[in-house]
Amino acid sequence: MLKLVPISKENFKDVSEQCRRCFYWQTTKAFSGKNMTKKMEKKRLEWFLKTTKEHGYSAGFIAYHNYTPIGFVQCAPAQDFPNAKEYPSGPPSEDATFLACLYIPNRDNQKKGLGKLMLKEEISRLKQLGYKAVETFARKSSPENPSGPLEFYLKSGFKIKRDDPDFPLVRLELR
Repeated sequence: MLKLVPISKENFKDVSEQCRRCFYWQTTKAFSGKNMTKKMEKKRLEWFLKTTKEHGYSAGFIAYHNYTPIGFVQCAPAQDFPNAKEYPSGPPSEDATFLACLYIPNRDNQKKGLGKLMLKEEISRLKQLGYKAVETFARKSSPENPSGPLEFYLKSGFKIKRDDPDFPLVRLELR
């Protein structure tokens, strides 16, 4: 059984360490593994709490499978992710929400359909919130990408909105 649970102060520790410390989408400054510090973890939690308050819903979810945290979903309006404007195939459309991450860090949990279930749950939630569409940057050259490989999204009904040699912007209409 898969369940997406909104991120809170109480469960933030269940997000994988690399995701708790990653501030890639929230900044336009140079980002590397050196930026992923304990200090960044605090800043990341503050970002989640702030965006939840601003929008009235959580921008991040922890995916639990059989009560064990296995993944992470991050989705909100594109303006909450300044780095999305920096991509050659960007920026995301103003009428869409932006899926910044849909990530299962442990390879033992990958390629088992859990990502597909996470995406299905997130799409259902976005429809309930009244979004017209969802967009993300999917990677062509490698499955190693916080949002996932291009094939994953194309099989899930997304279409390429703006192409790029490595990170096309893909879109799924929700209405």
